[in-house]
Amino acid sequence: MMSVTGQYKQLVEQKLLQLDSEQLQATIALDKLAEKLSLRQTPSSIFISLKKIFSKPAAIQGIYFYGRVGRGKTMLMDLLYHQVNITRKKRIHFHHFMESVHQKLHELNTIDNPLALIAEIWAAEVDLLCFDEFFVNDIGDAMLLAGLLNAMLSSGITLVATSNCRPDQLYLNGLQRERFLPTIDIIHQYCQVISIDGSKDHRLMTSDTVTHQYRDFHVGNEKGGDFLSQHFLALAIGNVQYNESITIHGRTINFVARCQSAIWFDFMAICSSPRSQRDYIKLADQYASVLISDVPQFSGKLIPAVFSGVEDSYQRSGVVMGQLRGLDDEARRFIALVDEFYDRGIRLIIAAQVDIAELYQGTQLSFEFARCRSRLFEMQRLAYS
Repeated sequence: MMSVTGQYKQLVEQKLLQLDSEQLQATIALDKLAEKLSLRQTPSSIFISLKKIFSKPAAIQGIYFYGRVGRGKTMLMDLLYHQVNITRKKRIHFHHFMESVHQKLHELNTIDNPLALIAEIWAAEVDLLCFDEFFVNDIGDAMLLAGLLNAMLSSGITLVATSNCRPDQLYLNGLQRERFLPTIDIIHQYCQVISIDGSKDHRLMTSDTVTHQYRDFHVGNEKGGDFLSQHFLALAIGNVQYNESITIHGRTINFVARCQSAIWFDFMAICSSPRSQRDYIKLADQYASVLISDVPQFSGKLIPAVFSGVEDSYQRSGVVMGQLRGLDDEARRFIALVDEFYDRGIRLIIAAQVDIAELYQGTQLSFEFARCRSRLFEMQRLAYS
C-alpha cells in the first residue's frame, strides 16, 4: 500500500493539490505514526486479545494538527485514515463524538465514574481515533474533557485531531477555563503538535473558477425567493408541504416548504431562538438538501431585542423590551449549521443579503466565521464538481 507521503505526491503530480511544504513535512510524521500503529497489529489476534485483557497497551503518541481554515488538515488526516493498515479505527467529527458521550452519560447516570466506563468501551473497539474539528465552546464539554481524554488515551487509544487552534488557545475565554487547562496538558502529553498554517487557504475559489457565479448561493434581496423556489421545485420529490412546522427535540421549527428529501427554512426560523448542533444533526439525518432564505449580514451592530418566553416556541413578536443585541447568537448557530452540513455532505442552498466574503463584519466571532466562510466557498466549488 502506498505511503501517506506517496499518496500526497501523487495528488500533487495529478494537479489535484498544490505542493505545500508544511503539508509535505506532515505526511512524513503521519507515515511514522502509521508504521507504529501497523507494527502493534503484527502479533496474532489471540495475543492482542489476551494483552488487552491483562494489561493496557503502550500508548503511541498521536498527532494534533492546527492551523487556519483551508490549510489541508482534514485532507492529511484522511490520507492517514485510509492508508494505515489497521481495522480498529474510527473517524468522527468532534461534535458528534461529544454528542455520543453526553448520550452515554445520560444512560450511565447511576454509575460511579461513568467516564472511565465510556473510555473502556471505546478502548475495547478502537486503536486509532481521528477527530475532525477539535473545537471547544461548550462549558459542559470543557468540564469533562480532561477526565475523558486521560482515561481514553491512557488506555492505549491513539488520537489524531485537527483544529483551527493551538492547544493552548482552546476554550480561550470560556467560563471556568482553569478546569479545562488539564485537557491542554493531556493533548501535549499524548500528541505531537504540528502546525499546518501555510499562507494560502486552499478552499477559497480563485479568479479562474466560479467566484461570484455561485450555483447554490444567491446574493442580494431581489429575486432570492425565485432563486430558492426554482431550486426547491427541481429537488421536490413526493408530497410537498408549505408553511407548516416540524418538531425536533421537542421544539417546533416553521418551514417554508418541504418534501421527502429537501426542506426550506427562513433564516430566523432555523438560526434564531434556542437551537443547537443536535438540531442540525437531526436535519442532516433526514434531508439531503436544505434551503435557507434571508440570511443577513452579521454586522456586529446592535438591533432592538425581541425576547422569547419560557417555552422555546413562544415569542412575543414585535415587542421590544428596551434593550439592544447583536446577531452573534444567530451567527454562532449559522456556523454550527454550516459545519454540520459540510461534514455530512448536505447540499446547502442559500439566499443572502450579501456575498459569502462579506457575511460576517463583526469582531467577536471573526476567528470562528473564517472557517464557516471557507466552507461555504468550498460547498460552491463542490456544487460544480
